[in-house]
Amino acid sequence: MAKNNTYTAEDITVLEGLEPVRKRPGMYIGSTDDRGLHHLVTEIFDNSLDEAIGGHAKHIYLSLNQNGSVTVSDDGRGIPVDMHPSGVSALEIAMTKLHAGGKFKKTAYQASGGLHGVGASAVNALSNNMTVVVTRGSKYYVQSYKRGNPDFKVKEIDSKTVKTYIPDFHKHLLKTKSGNLTTFSPDPTIFKTNTKFSFKRIKNQLRERAYLVAGVYIHLLQEKTGRKSNFYFESGIKSLLSHHNKSKKPLHEIIHIKGNADTPDYPIGVEVVMQYTDTYQEALISFANTINTYDGGTHLTGFRMALTRIIKDYAIKNNLIDEKSSKKLDNFTSDDMKEGLTAVVWIKMTSSEIQFESQTKTKLNNPEVQSAVYQTVRDQLEEYLEEHPNAGKIIVAKILLAAKARLAAKAAREAVVRKGILDGLTLPGKLADCQSKDPKLSEIYIVEGDSAGGCFSADTKIALADGRNISFKKLVTEQSQGKSHFCYTIRKNGQVGIEKFINARLTKKNTKVVRVYLDNKEVITCTPDHKFMLRNGNYKQAKNLTTKDSLMPLYKKMSSKAEKGITIEGYEMVWNPKSNSWLFTHILADWYNRWKKNYTLKSGDHCHHKDFNKLNNNPINLIRMPQVKHLELHRQHIGKTLHTEDVKEKCRKLKQTQKFRTAMSKRMKQPKTRDILSKNAKAQWQDQDYKNFMTQAWRDFYNNNESYRLKNKKQLNNAQKKYWNIKQNREAQSKRTEIYLQTHPEIKIQLSKIAKQQWQNEKLLSWRSEKTKEQWTPEFRKQRLHTLDKTYFKKTLNALKQIEKTNNGLNLEKYQQHRLETGDRSILRFDCFCSRFFEGNQEKAKEAVANYNHRIVKIEQVQKKADVYDAEVPSTHNFALASGIFVHNSAKQGRDRVTQAILPLGGKILNTERARLDKIVEFTELKDLIVALGIGIGETLNLENLRYHRVIIMCDADIDGHHIETLLLTFFFRHMREMVEKGHVYLAMPPLYKITHGKFEKYVYTEEDKDKTVNTLKEKHGSDTKINLQRYKGLGEMNPEQLWNTTMDPKTRTLKQITIEDLAKTDEIFNILMGADVPPRKKFIQSHAQIAELDV
Repeated sequence: MAKNNTYTAEDITVLEGLEPVRKRPGMYIGSTDDRGLHHLVTEIFDNSLDEAIGGHAKHIYLSLNQNGSVTVSDDGRGIPVDMHPSGVSALEIAMTKLHAGGKFKKTAYQASGGLHGVGASAVNALSNNMTVVVTRGSKYYVQSYKRGNPDFKVKEIDSKTVKTYIPDFHKHLLKTKSGNLTTFSPDPTIFKTNTKFSFKRIKNQLRERAYLVAGVYIHLLQEKTGRKSNFYFESGIKSLLSHHNKSKKPLHEIIHIKGNADTPDYPIGVEVVMQYTDTYQEALISFANTINTYDGGTHLTGFRMALTRIIKDYAIKNNLIDEKSSKKLDNFTSDDMKEGLTAVVWIKMTSSEIQFESQTKTKLNNPEVQSAVYQTVRDQLEEYLEEHPNAGKIIVAKILLAAKARLAAKAAREAVVRKGILDGLTLPGKLADCQSKDPKLSEIYIVEGDSAGGCFSADTKIALADGRNISFKKLVTEQSQGKSHFCYTIRKNGQVGIEKFINARLTKKNTKVVRVYLDNKEVITCTPDHKFMLRNGNYKQAKNLTTKDSLMPLYKKMSSKAEKGITIEGYEMVWNPKSNSWLFTHILADWYNRWKKNYTLKSGDHCHHKDFNKLNNNPINLIRMPQVKHLELHRQHIGKTLHTEDVKEKCRKLKQTQKFRTAMSKRMKQPKTRDILSKNAKAQWQDQDYKNFMTQAWRDFYNNNESYRLKNKKQLNNAQKKYWNIKQNREAQSKRTEIYLQTHPEIKIQLSKIAKQQWQNEKLLSWRSEKTKEQWTPEFRKQRLHTLDKTYFKKTLNALKQIEKTNNGLNLEKYQQHRLETGDRSILRFDCFCSRFFEGNQEKAKEAVANYNHRIVKIEQVQKKADVYDAEVPSTHNFALASGIFVHNSAKQGRDRVTQAILPLGGKILNTERARLDKIVEFTELKDLIVALGIGIGETLNLENLRYHRVIIMCDADIDGHHIETLLLTFFFRHMREMVEKGHVYLAMPPLYKITHGKFEKYVYTEEDKDKTVNTLKEKHGSDTKINLQRYKGLGEMNPEQLWNTTMDPKTRTLKQITIEDLAKTDEIFNILMGADVPPRKKFIQSHAQIAELDV
C-alpha cells in the first residue's frame, strides 16, 4: 500500500473529553484486572500496527521497562503536531480528548484495529504518567501527561534533548525521518490488584499480530531480565493455522479461501484458512482487521452458515449420505461441524465503518460482514471440494461421526434425566450437598476419591447412644424420616463422649472393599482407605493395619449395685480410655447438653430420661430438673404403671403380716445393716462423678475465699513440718529407699558407673549447674512428673495387655519375667503400677488391662465389590462401631455445611481431550459432576442454572493429584468453557508444609515461603536449632480441623481462580498435554520442568 503523507491536524476529529474514562474504566478497557491492564498495551501497540498495515511502518518496538512502564515505538508517519482548528496541537487533541483520532475518515486506514479515537486517550487517562515523542520531518516533538492532563504544551526539542526521552532499545527513532514513541505507566489507583505486565502474555499477543501483518518486524524486550523476542512472518494466517495444528494430526491439507465482497458503500476483504484434525475439539480464531475477536461476531456466523450448507449439500450430492439418513441425524448442525476443526477467519474493512460491542473489541457487530463471509466461503469452499474429492470424503466422514455421537450423547443425557425423575434422585448420592440454595453463597469442592475418606458396607453397625446397634442402611432410612442419632466418640482431650451422627448416605457403588478381623471375633467390611483410630489417638488406613497395631476400644456394661461405689442399677456405663474408669452414659449425654447450652446446672440437680427409658441416652432424651420435681414425676409415673390399686392392696396386706414385721425389726437391729448404711454413705465418695463435683465445689470455694486459702496454706505447711519432724517417718522413708536399692543392685551399679564417668568433666559440671538452675522451675518440675507418669502408665499397660493376650489371661509371673528380660525401667512392677495409678486396687488395674485395646487378627481382600456408606460427626470426626472400635469419618468434615458441598470422584477421570460427548455423558464420575453442577452439557448447557458460583478442585499435592486437576480442567475448558470464562472455577491451594518449633506453628504454601520461615527461625534461635518440617503430599494427612483452617476456611484459605488469558494458546497447551502424540508432550514437560505453575 502506498504511503499517504497528507496526514495532518485537519484529519483529527474531536467528540468529547476524558473524564468518563477514569470514572468508568471498565466501559473502555473491559475491566481493571490483569486483562484490562494488558489491554492498555494492546491499544498503544495497535496504533503502531495500523501504521504498518497502512504501509507506513516496517518496524515496531515494545519494551517492558525496569520501572514498570511500557514503551512502544514505530517508524511510521508520527502523530500530527500542527495546530488543530480548535486551537490546540493535534497531538494533544489525540491524546487528551475522547473520540478524537484519525480513523473516522474512510481514507485514513483501510484495515485498522483502532476505533472511535478512544484507544490512546483512554490509556492516557488510566496512566499515572505518559510521554509521547513524535518525529516528523526530522524534527522532534514531545508532550507529557499525568492521568490524562498535559504537563506542558507540545514543544519541539533538539536531537540532544530527545535522547533523554528515548530508551536504548528504541534508538532506531533517532535514525528515521518520522515515527512515534509512547511511554506510559498504569495508574495504581485504577489497577489496584496489579500493575505488573506479563512478558509471556504480551509475547503471545505480538506473535499473533505478526502473523497478520506480513513483512513487518516486531521486536520485544523485557528490560529487567534481558529477555528478547523478534517476530517476522511472510505466510500470513496459513502460518498461524499450521502453528496451532503442530501438535495435532491433520486429516487433509489446509484449505485457503481469499476474496473481496462488495457492499454498497465499501469492499470487505475475507480470508479464511481451515483444516480438520483427528481431535474432538474446535479451535476457531477470528480477526476483524488486526483485532482478535475472542467472542466472535457476524463474521463467524457467516462462516458457520456457509460451512454447514456446503458440507451438507456436498454430502448428499455425492451420495455420501442420503436425505433420509440426514433427517434421521436431525440434519447436520453447526455443532457437528466443530469437531476437530481448526480455522482462522479474517475480515478486512475500513476502520471508520467497523462496529464492535464495546471498546474492548471482542465481538464484531457489522451485519453486512455476515453475508460477505457467507458468500465468499460458500463459493470457494464448494469449488475446493469439487476439485479435491478425497478431502471432501474425509471431512464428511468426520462430521457424520460427530453427528452420530451428538445423537448418542442426547439419548444418554435424556436417559440420565429420566432416571433422575423416576428414582426421585436429582443429585448423585455421593454428593454431600450444602444447606444454602443461593448459588452466589454456595461452593462445591471436587475431591479425588482418596481425599473423600473411606466408607463402610451397608450392614456395618454403629453403636448409638440410644442403646441400639443399627446398620448404615437403616440409619439412612431413619434420617430420611427426620430421626436424630448420636454416637460414641473420642474427644480432642482423649475422653469418651457423645456427638451427633449426621448425613448418613450411600457414597460409592460397586467399589473395592476389605475385611478387617478383630480379636473379639468381630468382622468389619470397609474400603481400604478408611482410617481406624489407634490407641494413642492417631489414625491408620485399613490397608496399612497390622497385627501389632493397638486400636482404640469401646467397652460398655450395665451398672450393678453389687459393685463398689455403684448406687443405681441397670444403667449403661462406658469405658473412658483417658481415665481408665467407667462413666455413666447419661452423664456423657448431660455433659453434651451443657456444652451445647441446651441447659445449665441451674436447671436442676437430677437428670431425667424423657421417655422413662434409662437405656436411651440420646442428649435430646435427657433433661435436668430439681430433685423434688424429678422424684414427684417418677411417683406419678409409678402411679400410672406399678402403683395401681390392686398392686397397692397386695403390698398393704404383705406389710401387715407378722412375718414381714418380725423380719424388718431384726434386720434394722443388726450391726451389718448399720454398716451397710454407713458404707453407702462412704461409697458415694467412690463415685468419680461425685468426687469431681465436690472437688470443683471445693476449688470454687478455695479460689473465692482468700482468708481460707491463707489458713489452708498455713495448716499444710505446719502438717508437713510436723510429719518430717518425727524420726520414725524419716527412717521409714530411708528404709524404703534402702530396700529398693537392695532388691535392684544392678541399677545401683549401673547408675554409679554412669555418674562417675559423666561428672569427671569440670566444664560439664559448671555448665550443668547453671543449666539446672535455669531449667528446674516449678512449672518444669510439674510437667516432667506428668510426662514420666504418662510414659510409665502407657508402657506398663501395653506390656500387661500383651502378656494377657499371649497367655489367655494376665499372668503376673510372666509379666515380671518380661520386665527383667527387657530391662526397661519405664515398665513398672505390677504392685508399683497399682499403687501409683489405682490407689493399690489390683482389681481396677486388671480391669484397665482388660479394656485397654483391640487388635487386628487379619485383613483380607474381598473379591466381590460392594456399595459403601459414610456419615459425618461434627467437632470430633470419629465414631464407634458396634464391633467395639473407633474409626474416622470422611474429609467432608472440614467444611461449612451451610455453604460448602463436597463431591468425591473415585478412580481416574476420563481424558475428555480424546473423547466424544456421548462417552463423556456415560462416564459415571463426569455424569455425577454434570448433574451436581446443574448446568447441563453440550447444546443443553445453561450457566444460569449453575448451583454453585465457586467450583473448587481440591486434589492431593502429588503426581496423581496434579493429573486429576489437569483432567478436570481439560473437561471444564472443553465442555463448560463459559463457566471458566465467567470466573467460577478455582483450584484449592493446600499447604505444602507445616513448620513447628516449640510452640511456634505455621503452614506454608510455597517452597520460597518455607525457606524464608526456616531462615527466620534459625536467625532467631541459632543455626543448630531443631525445626520440624511436615510435608503434606495428600489431603488425607491432615485432620479435618487442619483441612478447614488451611484449605477450606474462607477467612484463611488461598484459592487460585482459573481464567483464560489467551484462548488459542490455552487450546494448544491442552492439546499438547492431553493429546495422543507423545513427543510434543515430552518436549513441553521437559522445557517447563522447573516451572512451578503453568499460567494458561
